[in-house]
Amino acid sequence: MASQMKSANECRQWMAHVHEAQMRRTPEGVQAARQRIEAARQYEISSRKCKAAKSHAVRSRALAAEGLRQMSCVAASAPEQHMEVQQRWRSAQAASSKRQVSAMAKADLALSASSAAAVLTEEEDEEDEAMAEAAELVGGDARSMALLGSEGLAAPRSGAVEELLKQLRQEPGDEAECSAKFMLFEGYSAEVEQMRGTLMKFHEETVAKVPGNVAADMKKQVKSIDSVEAMGIPDDAREWFVYHMMRKAERNNLKMAGILENFEKRLEFLASNDQAECPICLEAFQAQGAHSSETLSCCHKVCKDCWETWSSVTRGRPFCPLCRNEDFLGVITEHMS
Repeated sequence: MASQMKSANECRQWMAHVHEAQMRRTPEGVQAARQRIEAARQYEISSRKCKAAKSHAVRSRALAAEGLRQMSCVAASAPEQHMEVQQRWRSAQAASSKRQVSAMAKADLALSASSAAAVLTEEEDEEDEAMAEAAELVGGDARSMALLGSEGLAAPRSGAVEELLKQLRQEPGDEAECSAKFMLFEGYSAEVEQMRGTLMKFHEETVAKVPGNVAADMKKQVKSIDSVEAMGIPDDAREWFVYHMMRKAERNNLKMAGILENFEKRLEFLASNDQAECPICLEAFQAQGAHSSETLSCCHKVCKDCWETWSSVTRGRPFCPLCRNEDFLGVITEHMS
């Protein structure tokens, strides 16, 4: 999003306000604020990585359900179309995985302060783009797929996913259909196992950064993933084994997505709780307007007004005022001299 350019007079008034606010701070206050800001930044980075993993889990659920939906519509006279559906699913799943890797890398990059900074894209916009891409590749409707993927999370349970899984109860007699459905299950099961690895790694990276009570709850939730109930299938099953394995993969995916969503909300709360004000003008963040928060590419947060004015002061080449705080204060002091 392009910043709103400020006039020279607006920039002077802003710098005078910032200079006065910064000069009022004691060394102890500055140090305490830096600690809170860094903690908030770490929570923000973790929250974004968590959202990337959860969003991929949701897309994977949606893609598996859409693949089964399309297979259920294949005419008996054209069984080869099952394999076409499977190939579209594989392409879309690969794109979703690539999106997750990219989002994770972007979050990790925030740990390295750069010479320039920019406001990050809204995460909801990125989620919508990723789902639209997946829907286009698999040949589905993005809105319907989003509802399927979030069933049991953001959307209430409708039974739609369970209904689609029922077509796997009986092993198909046609070889092409059987192969396509088995390959979809095999691919989805592998994705769910990778998600488990991602969740475990995220937990290991994050648990030491959060308060003790939050860490204990995170550990409890992660431990529940590997329960016997989560991993096994009925001993007396009469249906095609793929049906039970796919149901377990689906339920495990849903469980992990729910855990990631819970982690994400807690991390968002911790980030907002540790930083309630803009560290530049020291005004409290607001939900909307000039003092709403903007998250920079380094995951520091400043208010919208400060970022827009700072961008104007630096002639459209701003750096993060927190990552390079001494340089920032030097520019402000120089203009006030």
